[in-house]
Amino acid sequence: MATIHTRGLPLYYQIHGDGPPVLLLNGLGLGLDAWTPQIEGLSSTLRLIVPDNRGAGRSEIGDTPCTIASMAEDAITLLDALEIGTAHVLGLSMGGMIAQELVLRHPIRVRSLILAATASRLSVHTRYVIDVWSRMVQHRVDAELFLREQFGWVFTDRFLAHREMVDGLIALFRTLPFSPAGFIAQTTACLNHDTTDRLPACRTPTLVLVGRDDMLIPVAASEELVRLMTNARLQVLEGEGHGFASECAGAFNNAVLDFVHHMERARE
Repeated sequence: MATIHTRGLPLYYQIHGDGPPVLLLNGLGLGLDAWTPQIEGLSSTLRLIVPDNRGAGRSEIGDTPCTIASMAEDAITLLDALEIGTAHVLGLSMGGMIAQELVLRHPIRVRSLILAATASRLSVHTRYVIDVWSRMVQHRVDAELFLREQFGWVFTDRFLAHREMVDGLIALFRTLPFSPAGFIAQTTACLNHDTTDRLPACRTPTLVLVGRDDMLIPVAASEELVRLMTNARLQVLEGEGHGFASECAGAFNNAVLDFVHHMERARE
């Protein structure tokens, strides 16, 4: 188990592959295990630095406030500990919020940015859904019912139509570490996130990646990111939803690889 200590608490991480460094920041309640399709698909040519965000996976939540900004500082502390001066940063959903905060606070540390299925601020509708999830956890709703509620927002009809696949994924998720306190703290962090007024200052090359059928954080949020940022472009994966990093991992990984390698060639 690889850990560093940030704010007096252990932060768990893994490193996979060799090549240009890419920091992977995952979404709400997700540990690094959820990046398995990316670890398998990207590590042949990239060095992946994959932490469990504070309050998810094997990284304890502790008593200190958990905010998007504090999780961004955790990520910088990890890069410092690994003596990585600059890295490409891929943030998915909540991880994309962390990535925004990281690049705004430490722009010289970010070679390029990939913001996947995320937003500068959550819409009223998305805030409502996430607040309901937090309340479900607070009221200790059955874990399987909670997961099925989330899956309805995250996955496409194509995936949900295969009951055996859905049941298998639920069984897998139920074996992974889950902290109710950590999830609730992360939902609060997401609800408080708003970089709208600061993002125009970001000039880091950015790929904004989204599934056309994302119901949780719709395409409009990605379009707003591109409008706000100085050096961003949008790529929409047709027929895909919020869970596209796992549901269509091949197309997702190819978009990441193409962008990162293009950025690396531009650095030469």
